[in-house]
Amino acid sequence: MNVFDPYAKRRAKAAAARAKEMRAVDFALPVDGDVPDVRRPTPRVGGLFDALVADLTRDRSPFYDEVCARWRELFSDINAKPARWVSGATPRAGGRLFLRVRSAAASFALRPRLPALKKKLATLASAPPRFSVHVEIGG
Repeated sequence: MNVFDPYAKRRAKAAAARAKEMRAVDFALPVDGDVPDVRRPTPRVGGLFDALVADLTRDRSPFYDEVCARWRELFSDINAKPARWVSGATPRAGGRLFLRVRSAAASFALRPRLPALKKKLATLASAPPRFSVHVEIGG
């Protein structure tokens, strides 16, 4: 049975080098210069662009930072977390604070409490003059 051997020439060359005792590399074995243990996954360009766009479009708000920092202190009994802040088109338009809950049942339980929650958030020092509070369901 004749099977094609792509490494036949390399094997012959390595055998000749060993015969001359030149301490040559055995080319019959595959060479892996990049050991799998030290390899890192290659970042995809799309992921890098998504991270860049998210960072550039993220609203930076002292009010949202304060809400996130003091959330458990202010609302320990509410089963929701601040999810994001969306600034209005103009400073006068205010913004929207989104709270994230885990289920639709939690969303329905939280909705009647939103006006009181907004009133308490409006007392914070960094609160804008106008803003609204919304609920979204997520993980």
